[in-house]
Amino acid sequence: MTIRLVIFILLTLSPLVYSAPFESCPTKAFLFQGNPTTVYGVNLVSGTASILQNDVGTLESESSAGNVNGVGFDDYIDPGGTNYRYLYGFNTSHYKFVRLDSDFKQTELPVTNQPSGTFYVGDVYGHHYYFYRKAKGFYKINLDESAANYLDVQTISTTANRNFTDFAFHPRTGKLYGVDNNSGVLYVVDKDTGHTQGLGTTGEKGTFGAGYFDVNGYFYVSRNQDGKIYRIDLSTIDLPGDTPPYAAIEFAAGPLSGQNDGARCANAPLIDESEGTSTIDFGDAPDSYSSSLAMNGARHEIVADGPYLGATAPDGEVDARLGILSDDTNNDAGNTNDEDGIALVTGLVKGLDNIVIVTASSEGYLQAWFDWNRDGDFDDADEQVASDRLVSQGANNLVVRVPVGADTGTSWARFRFGSQTGISYNGGATDGEVEDHSIEISDLGVSYSYYPENGSWVTLAYEDLWPIEGDFDMNDVVFHYRTVSVIKDGELLRVDAYGQLLAIGASYHNGFAIRIPDVQADDVDTSKMRFRYTTLDEDGNGVTVEQASPIESSSDELIAIIAQDVWDLVSTSCEFYRTDASCSDHIQFAFELSLPFSDPQPNGAINTLYDPFIFATASRFHGSIFTSHPGREWEVHLADVSPTEQASTSFFNQQEDTSDLSIDRFYKNKNNLPWSMEVATQWKHPRSGVDLLKAYPDFEGYVTSNKALNDDWYQSENRIDGKIFP
Repeated sequence: MTIRLVIFILLTLSPLVYSAPFESCPTKAFLFQGNPTTVYGVNLVSGTASILQNDVGTLESESSAGNVNGVGFDDYIDPGGTNYRYLYGFNTSHYKFVRLDSDFKQTELPVTNQPSGTFYVGDVYGHHYYFYRKAKGFYKINLDESAANYLDVQTISTTANRNFTDFAFHPRTGKLYGVDNNSGVLYVVDKDTGHTQGLGTTGEKGTFGAGYFDVNGYFYVSRNQDGKIYRIDLSTIDLPGDTPPYAAIEFAAGPLSGQNDGARCANAPLIDESEGTSTIDFGDAPDSYSSSLAMNGARHEIVADGPYLGATAPDGEVDARLGILSDDTNNDAGNTNDEDGIALVTGLVKGLDNIVIVTASSEGYLQAWFDWNRDGDFDDADEQVASDRLVSQGANNLVVRVPVGADTGTSWARFRFGSQTGISYNGGATDGEVEDHSIEISDLGVSYSYYPENGSWVTLAYEDLWPIEGDFDMNDVVFHYRTVSVIKDGELLRVDAYGQLLAIGASYHNGFAIRIPDVQADDVDTSKMRFRYTTLDEDGNGVTVEQASPIESSSDELIAIIAQDVWDLVSTSCEFYRTDASCSDHIQFAFELSLPFSDPQPNGAINTLYDPFIFATASRFHGSIFTSHPGREWEVHLADVSPTEQASTSFFNQQEDTSDLSIDRFYKNKNNLPWSMEVATQWKHPRSGVDLLKAYPDFEGYVTSNKALNDDWYQSENRIDGKIFP
């Protein structure tokens, strides 16, 4: 009989007897997503999320778990020492108030005077649960079992105009804060009256389905649409002199969801592990570069078998160790020198390319910044030198170009590596490592010579019917083009060339190349060479892709093949590309070429244009005057520029060509009209089939006078607008 009675009592006791509270105030934030609800633990420092519970249990009398939302954490221990650390919220599927234990199992609590409908916004403060719904009201429930109104819903206000999807209590002030989704305005809510006061815009909008505080008074909101976690600094909001605005700063990237709610023990720091056991790696540059947690410093969660830089996995820190405490200078028992993933092989010299060896434990993405102007941040233009750069396991070469305008002296560089893309110089990352390095920028008297002036273009226009005169519309291949010569002590150190493909008015297929006269192909330092294609959209924005070496291996002289066939660089539904006014294609292609030399080249190699030219694409028809496809042997250079070693001189003096090698006359007819030309501006080319002399009548006098007259022939006031491409 006694045994049966005990069994009966155990079977009939409320499930509350067995639900265990949380033993401590957890540092992780809790994220509730989906229906049925999955509970995640989120490390706000890095954004890393892991599933804590994918089965919150089914309530009595219900057939499904449903969605739990509007959750808040109650960090309450009564005067007698009884622990009441539970989570409270609403089961929105079944319209019931629930409590969740340390295993995230839900239990219904029988509240009285419950308003109709369901609720998605809630938090706990002072052993009371507060909940809210726009256009319905603001309420609270007493969670004190000894109180006369235990679990009785009290209406605070029926005025609820703010579009909150979560809010949270400040742990020190006891005030309630939320961000209006539509306006992005931060509001403080009076918990006793429901009155709201706007504190200004946060600068961000969206569905902020989860809100959290930490013990220092920082407010975190997670946006459902993209999972981004923002931090709003309310750490001194109760102190004199603290004023708006309160900007939402991107802090980390967490999980995204269409149905989000969050809760956290606001009395916990973000990191409470003792020194040496933290799982977060911080940078150690001075704090103006955003290194410490308070400055939203660069930081990575250390993951077992995860990616890192160098041969030594990073150690964890509770916060950034700056100055003499950094990994670079202090190797005490709790601080391993793990800054071994970055090696600067050459000095950082203004205007020159320098090699940085990046050693990675596995494949991953590299981001890198250099403070070129030494102003204590990585915010300035051109200071990010690597963006989502895919590196392989082992040693990788990163070529870093120091701007000619860099400030000399000591500065800092930051390298971040991991599996994520798109991370900034600050904020959290879910894996990987950050390394900060002190650098020295020196000046060895290097100068840049721009042609034309810095940031401008010349126009190159080619006719591809040579040696036949043809229609002379000068639009078969048209490029914007500019060069930079890097010079020291009168010698050439590097040549940079840039271009944009403006038009193709030819049915023949042509390639485009650049020769550097008087320089040999094997003079190029290929370890620092740069060659990139950029595909442009209608707004001029582009995606840049590194290309293989363009150096023509069959030539002794230095020739860079930009494209074997310019038609491969663009897409159009028209017969030609940007030569017919009825076809409004945008500029689609740009290139960047950088040719650094192993040894300085003599003064005679310094040029302005160098030698851009077109050639016939291999295995393509290029006119009936040729008995076979001429391919690489057919070239057209600017007037009076000699051909390369690949060209066939047998094509000279055919048809209308009057080239004469003995007097260095090339690519002109008897009237001195060329088959290609450089125009010293961003010139508008003729339409298809329109003779250049019809579009720009003054050009004839310019040529026949051997450039003595009409040197402004290409200016807009001297053209016939109806005959040019708009």
